[in-house]
Amino acid sequence: MASRRLQTYSTEQITVTFDPTLCIHAAECIRAQPEVFDPGRRRWIRPELGSPDVVADAVHRCPTGALHYELPNGPVETPDDAVSLRTRRNGPLYVRGEARVEREDGGVILQGYRFALCRCGATANAPFCDGSHTRVGYRDGTGVVADATIAQSASPSDT
Repeated sequence: MASRRLQTYSTEQITVTFDPTLCIHAAECIRAQPEVFDPGRRRWIRPELGSPDVVADAVHRCPTGALHYELPNGPVETPDDAVSLRTRRNGPLYVRGEARVEREDGGVILQGYRFALCRCGATANAPFCDGSHTRVGYRDGTGVVADATIAQSASPSDT
């Protein structure tokens, strides 16, 4: 994965972190809270401009896991109840729920709650989507956007 500095934006009530190596500019955070998330500003995330609950909800909408939050005296960010996969037409495969991405040798690349995985093969941040599908004009050819829920086992070795 490309190496870029994790960005942290804090108030006394919430801390939001942003990992630019995972962001594909889906803009879910901006649609949810444009006052808090404004890429036109130099300090683009301003959690002080929204209530902690509303900011946390906007962060949870991020489909790539580029955004996370921590509340000092409240609930921690939790994954969706089940792991689910959703393809975005002509775009990435979105993974939600507690999951990890492993190398062939079983080493963990990343563990988290939300990922966008590349389907076009053009990413410079494999296996994660970096938005290259737009640049290369990727088309999935199916015309079908599918959702799936994955049955979870106790450990990967159980399969």
